[in-house]
Amino acid sequence: MDIKKYIQNPNKAKVLVTCNGRIPSLELGAIIPFSELNKKGLCDLRYKDDMLISLQDIAWCDILFMVRATSNQSLRVAKFAKKLKRILLGYWDDNFLKIPKYSLTYKYFSNEKIKGNIEKLFALTDTFFSPNDKLAKELAEKSRKPSKILPGLHGAEVFYPPKLNKSQVPVIGYSGGQDHLKIVNNFLGTIFYRMEKMGKAYQIHIVGPKPEFYEQLKVKTIYTKPIHDYYEYLTYSKTLHWDIGLAPQWEDEFTTYKFYNKFLEYTYLGCPGIYTKIEPYVGIVEDGITGLLVPNEIEAWVEAILRLLKDPDLRYKLAFNAYEYVQSHHNRHVVIEKYAEVLAPFLSYRAPYISERMLYLYNPLFQLSNIYQTIQEYIKVNGLKRFLKRAPVYVLKKIKKEKKQNWY
Repeated sequence: MDIKKYIQNPNKAKVLVTCNGRIPSLELGAIIPFSELNKKGLCDLRYKDDMLISLQDIAWCDILFMVRATSNQSLRVAKFAKKLKRILLGYWDDNFLKIPKYSLTYKYFSNEKIKGNIEKLFALTDTFFSPNDKLAKELAEKSRKPSKILPGLHGAEVFYPPKLNKSQVPVIGYSGGQDHLKIVNNFLGTIFYRMEKMGKAYQIHIVGPKPEFYEQLKVKTIYTKPIHDYYEYLTYSKTLHWDIGLAPQWEDEFTTYKFYNKFLEYTYLGCPGIYTKIEPYVGIVEDGITGLLVPNEIEAWVEAILRLLKDPDLRYKLAFNAYEYVQSHHNRHVVIEKYAEVLAPFLSYRAPYISERMLYLYNPLFQLSNIYQTIQEYIKVNGLKRFLKRAPVYVLKKIKKEKKQNWY
């Protein structure tokens, strides 16, 4: 399909993507899609960590695409981008205005300085983007700026149809972040102890938060530490042979603003998922067709898991239907077509040229000042003691990783 039809300017737009670290949200929401647009000749792409960004980086670009920007340095970069007449686009895949107390980032986002940064970034940003319709609407309301949907994708370029497993012992899998440790221990742990009494043959595999029930259950339980690099995780996930994927979610309004990543992830693994009956999974997962939707009640989850353990044909049916849905709605070609269409008005923009001499008139120590802003923010939110213990190593690792993964 010719997606160049959306772009009015024949010269390629220069897109600078920035974020606080190479997190999955960055890869899935920006790096992979813009890399595909780059391959198709629709833009030039660079990535820079927002702590390490320079005025030369900003001057190079026509468009600054800021992923999950809330920090002091993000705000500072945004201000200079606007001074240099660059288009400023924001991307959120979480609602940072409603971070719940159970989140490990609650303290950070409760800080008044960070709240103030968000308000100022709302004023500076030209348009916001999100993979969640509800979040996009809230961003439009709060920022009083246009907000658009960009479809989510999975990191794998190709999905393969699931395989029917009737001979091997079924594997029940869970993959998640550290924020979900409590739900893994208290909710899944209770479920697994209850199921243990039923004498069914299965194995458990947990990736991410280390559960209290590890090595305590009678059934074989495998634990894999968190894999923070997204591409390493993607490579590792190819080796998994799960028959059931579990995706319990916090029954909190915050969850309803998220994207249904687990649906794509478990579909890629070729297994059906059991999901908490809450948005964003309600409305995407068809109960009994592309997965199972279950309220967060112990007996309901035990029943759903047993139902799939007993019926390999049902597991295959759900996984195959999910595969067909993802192929038609979230395959890479479909997603990139939508990115090109939605971003077309911005990809046609060309920013004014800024000479090297003019940059130094703005601020000759911009990059050093950016690092200082990061340190200042870290101390204010986490305290001096934590900074002295962790931050120097963190900064050095970030600089080293930046050199390896730069887009120059």
